[in-house]
Amino acid sequence: MSQRTIELSPLGQMLADFVDHTPGAVASVLVTSDGLVGEFHGLPEEDADTLAAAVSGIASLANGVFRDAPGEVQQTVVEHDSGTLFVMRAKVPQQVEGKVGNLLAVLTNDTADAGVVGYAMLQWIDRMHDHLLNPVRTSPRPVQ
Repeated sequence: MSQRTIELSPLGQMLADFVDHTPGAVASVLVTSDGLVGEFHGLPEEDADTLAAAVSGIASLANGVFRDAPGEVQQTVVEHDSGTLFVMRAKVPQQVEGKVGNLLAVLTNDTADAGVVGYAMLQWIDRMHDHLLNPVRTSPRPVQ
C-alpha cells in the first residue's frame, strides 16, 4: 500500500490541515453518499477506498433505522478499543434541489476527545460547505 504523492487539491489540503491540527485525528476521507472517495489524508489510497465503502454502508444503515422519519441521519459514531470513527454529513439547504451532501469520516486514536473532534468537524463542514455538495446521481433511462 502506498501513500498518494500527487499534489493536493485545495480541498485536499484543507482536509490534510484538519487531520494534522485536530488532536487525536489520524486519518480522514470525504465520501459521496454512494461510497466514492473524494479526498483523503492519513491513509493509503486502498484503505481510503475500503473506508469509503464502509462509511457509505454505515450511513445507509443508520438512515434505514429512521426510514419513516423525514430527513437524514447527520452523524454516526463507531467506538472501538483502539479509536473512534466519526461520520458527519454536510447538510443540503432546503432551497437547494438536486444535490446531496458528502460524508466527512474521521478516524481517531483512543486519546481523542469526542467533543473536540465533533466540534472541529462541524466547523470544517461549515467552512467548506459549498465544496461538499454533489449532484444527485440518477440511473440513465432505458432507450425505447
